Amino acid sequence: MQLRLSDPSYTDRLALFLRSLGQTVLDAGPTQLEVDTRRPELEIYLRVWTVLYPDAEVQVGGNGADDAPAA
Repeated sequence: MQLRLSDPSYTDRLALFLRSLGQTVLDAGPTQLEVDTRRPELEIYLRVWTVLYPDAEVQVGGNGADDAPAA
């Protein structure tokens, strides 16, 4: 699953957050991460993330679908 962040200063923080939850995260660019996780599970993690970092905008995309804002 591909994640896109609006601000590159949050990319490393989000990667560390997801890795702390046992997820495999690959850096795909200054504002992009690749995560090997099912979408429902990832959306739960991103809900917690948005509480911790309310200014960090993250969009979830993947499997050829249009990008959709994270929950």
